[in-house]
Amino acid sequence: MISKLFEVSVLAVFSVLFAGYALLIYPFEKLNEKTSSEVREKKLKYTPTIG
Repeated sequence: MISKLFEVSVLAVFSVLFAGYALLIYPFEKLNEKTSSEVREKKLKYTPTIG
């Protein structure tokens, strides 16, 4: 019983951490990536040229 409670609590903690990251942190990281000039320069540098 105690081990089952421990498993459920660990699963709940990781679920909350994952959901918090997905809802609070990830959108700001993607927004920063889109507005960063450094990222834009690296995309241009490493994009393969066709032709």
